[in-house]
Amino acid sequence: MRLLAILLLASCCAFSQVVISVDENVSKNHSKSLFLAMGYSALLPGMGELYLDENSLVRPFVWTDAALWLTAFSSYFIGERYITSAHEYAVRHAGLNTKSKKVSLLNTVGDYRSRGGVAGQNSSPDMDEDYNQSMIRAGKPTDDEFSNSIQWDWGSSDNLETTDHMDEFASRMRHYRISRIVFQVSVGALVLNRVVSILDAMRVYRATSSKSFAKNVDFSPEFYEDGSGILMNVKF
Repeated sequence: MRLLAILLLASCCAFSQVVISVDENVSKNHSKSLFLAMGYSALLPGMGELYLDENSLVRPFVWTDAALWLTAFSSYFIGERYITSAHEYAVRHAGLNTKSKKVSLLNTVGDYRSRGGVAGQNSSPDMDEDYNQSMIRAGKPTDDEFSNSIQWDWGSSDNLETTDHMDEFASRMRHYRISRIVFQVSVGALVLNRVVSILDAMRVYRATSSKSFAKNVDFSPEFYEDGSGILMNVKF
């Protein structure tokens, strides 16, 4: 009986074939660092994937980041031009006597015709057109936000030209606010692009850095149809 078993085993070994197939992708990055890949993605999205030899998303990440940087810089400098333009316009048409470009100050200049009384006041003035009177009616000091030395006067509302000046000033301030919104959204998108690239680098690393042979071994014995031997598939 033992002799028969030995002969059977020897026969199987003599006529069997071992086929080994290796998927190199599951271990091609086993010697690389996950933290280095994440650092590259944080510095420039797509570089973590490039470090891990996963090139399909490198260009989309890089071009997206370049477009967002361009948008952020453009919107910031355009906003600076609009705020400077609005300040110069107020100096020219409302006699604003300060070099300050503080946004809250310029917003107030656009909300009120004057500070301290409109020259050539119309016959039926709106008390809220004057900043100082509005503060007094609200029970607040007139110099609570700005020094009393800061003055402006767009002129009487009876004059349509002064109203046009205020509308133009408001338009420039509105464009400034829009540019700042675009800038903030661009900065947020730059951060998000890095987060997505980091997460993708982590996904690629997990899929391509397997270091364990045992976890990826699959033995699949098969007998030849004529019974002459065994086909042994080993996949890892």
